Amino acid sequence: MKWKKQAIGLVTRGLNVVVTSVFAGMAVLAILLVVLRYFFNSSIPGGNEALRFAFIYTTFIGAAILIGKRDHIAIHLATRRMPKVVRRGVAVLCNFLVIAVHIYLLVLSLRWIAVSGANMAEELKFPLRYVQIALPIGAGLASFYALSNSIDAIFDPDWCEEGEPE
Repeated sequence: MKWKKQAIGLVTRGLNVVVTSVFAGMAVLAILLVVLRYFFNSSIPGGNEALRFAFIYTTFIGAAILIGKRDHIAIHLATRRMPKVVRRGVAVLCNFLVIAVHIYLLVLSLRWIAVSGANMAEELKFPLRYVQIALPIGAGLASFYALSNSIDAIFDPDWCEEGEPE
């Protein structure tokens, strides 16, 4: 279990660095676009489109990271009153539902990309498949993290429900 936690932690740290860097770049670009627009009556060609595309990536990858950290939305009103073994079972069931939804999303998104991925971005002039691929990447990462969380709930003796004090 220790090697799995280290590997997951390494992947999560890497994704956090990427998402944080992209988000910082988005903040700089947004401020630059506002300053250019309102003080110089100018803009950066493709700047708004680049912001939108970066936001899409940070959203899908960030959501997957939150699933991995078990910081996603959850309502524990009923499960808090259950014995720990039942809570583990509920956690595994919920994680498998997350996996099922994200695998379905992954399959549908790949079909969508096959149909519309050749369309070009209006300003940046590159195929939209490079933006659309963020959806299956996020769905795959979310499934990976949910599976990891299920393995923890089944085999980790120190497992605790998200939001529960360790």
